[in-house]
Parts: sequence; structure tokens; C-alpha cells
Amino acid sequence: MLHKNTARGFLYAIIHFSVEVASFYFLFSRISASPLWWALALLFDAAAFLPQGIIGTVTDRYPKYNIGLTGAVTMLLGLVTPADIPALCLIALGNAMIHVSGANHTLRDSGGKITPNAIFVGGGSFGVITGQLLGGIGRDWLLLIPIGLLLLSAVTMVVIQKTNPSADKPASLDICADKSDGVVVFCTFFAVAVRGYIAYAIPTEWNKTVIQTVALFVCMGIGKMLGGILCDRIGFRRVTAISLLGSLPFLLAGNTNMALSLTGVALFSMTMSVTVAILVSRFPHQPGFAFGITTTGLFFGTVPAFFVRPQTLPAHQIAVLVLSAAALPAIITCIKKGK
Repeated sequence: MLHKNTARGFLYAIIHFSVEVASFYFLFSRISASPLWWALALLFDAAAFLPQGIIGTVTDRYPKYNIGLTGAVTMLLGLVTPADIPALCLIALGNAMIHVSGANHTLRDSGGKITPNAIFVGGGSFGVITGQLLGGIGRDWLLLIPIGLLLLSAVTMVVIQKTNPSADKPASLDICADKSDGVVVFCTFFAVAVRGYIAYAIPTEWNKTVIQTVALFVCMGIGKMLGGILCDRIGFRRVTAISLLGSLPFLLAGNTNMALSLTGVALFSMTMSVTVAILVSRFPHQPGFAFGITTTGLFFGTVPAFFVRPQTLPAHQIAVLVLSAAALPAIITCIKKGK
């Protein structure tokens, strides 16, 4: 039988899946044909990622306010708003609110485990690719799917809010090394930004079909979930080493080999849980703020990819190698010995 915190993680994984289905259905059904597609995609990322630290800080002060329900309503309004830019902003802002809700409910009083949060975050990868596929079909009636998923998510978040008496408890993770707040924030921010950029820099010449793209996102989601589970079982330092060092041979050699590349993607994705756990351990009474640091880092890591990407295989490989090598000590520095 699943522990209640793990079960809550799975519920929020389904909610996260629904949120990303709605977001990427909108982007690929209404925005992707625009000549300003790249700028609108960047605007969406900014509006979805950057406010999470601010929203998280507010919910840290008022943890019993159901920010997730507000986010679901905001996204629903966005889906039925005819003007593209206002709709995009509403959907992105609602997306941010529900992310913060998921972080609060999977990090507060989690029994010292990161698994519930990892399961929640991993669910989003499955939603991203599902939303892309639905949005690309070009049938107006398919809008009913994201609307239905968001309505179901809204009801689920109301039930979770009413039945979770620990919603205002501090996070109970304790893995952060005795470093200053500034060092911890800088190192984890850098490591998350590296992960965000490498997601675009990984050489994947093999990725040419829908099935291959689906496999890529599925492996990302599995890696994020698996990272949390392994962190709780074998330790955060070991998972960091396995993720960043173990993934390199597969990522560097997987340009034309899907199996090798997907193995590397899954391994590399495991670092997500480590960086979240470090920050929440340092700011146990502010899990929303801590989670917001990671999403801000992710945004700043992806921004360069909109403008500068490696153009050759050696350039891809060098970027992955150098950035991974830099991220490893940044993360290890922030983890207590023995954790």
C-alpha cells in the first residue's frame, strides 16, 4: 500500500500531466503557426517559470490558501479566451500557480523524503508530449480534453487541500551542507540552469519521428521520478554522481543511437530531485520559495537555447561535457556528507 505522501505525489503527477497537456495543447494548436513562435514560446516560459518564486513566497505565508484551484480556474479562462496573447499569459500564470501548489503539498511534512515531489514533477513530461500531439492534430473539439482534465484537477486539488492537515507544516528534508544561503542558492541555481540548457544541447540526430519524440519525453519523466526514489534509497551524493557521471558516456555517444541517448537522458534527469531537496532542506519553512528558485534557474538555462545552440556534433559534445563537469561539484558542495 502506498504511503499517503507518495499517493499525494501520484495525484499531483496526474494534475501536473493535465496542466502540461492544457498548456502545450494551447501552444501547438494556436501559437505554433505564428511567425513569432519562438518569441511567444519564450514569453510563455517566462510567464510560467519566473513567477513561481513570488507565488511560492506568498503561499509560504498563507499555505492553507488553495493556490492550485485558483491556477486551474485561471488556465480554464485562458483556454476560452479568444485573443492569443492574453490567453497565453493566463495559461502560463495558472500553470505557475499549480506548480507551486504541487510543490507545497509534496514537500511539506513529507517524512524526510523527496520521492513524492519527484513523482509530481516527473508527471509533467508525459503531459508536454501529449499536449503537443493533441495540439498538432488540428481538431477544435479536442479542446474538451484539456478542459476536462483541468476540471478534474480542480476537484482533486480541493479534496487534497481539505484532507491534508499538514499543508502548513515545514518541509522535513535535512540534507543541506553547512554553507551560506548565498552559496547554496548560487550552486543549485547554476546546476539547474545547466540541466535546462543541456536538455537542448544533447546531440539527438536520431530524434526524427513522433514515436522517438514520445520516447524522449517519457524517459525524461521516468528519470525525474527515479531520481527521487533513488535519492531516498541510496543517498543524494550517489545519485548525483550516477546522474552526472553515469549519463555522460550515453549522452556523448548517443547522437545516432536512440537506446544509448535515452539511457543518458533518463540518468541526467535524476538531478532534478537533488537540487530541489537541497534548497528545501535549507529553507524548510519556505518550500514554495525554494521550488521557485529551481524554476527560475531552469528558465535562465533554457533562454540561451533560444538564441545560441551548438551547431556541430563536437560542439554539442563539448557543451554537455563541460557543463556537466561544472555542475557536479556545485551540487556535491551543497550536500551533507553521508547524505
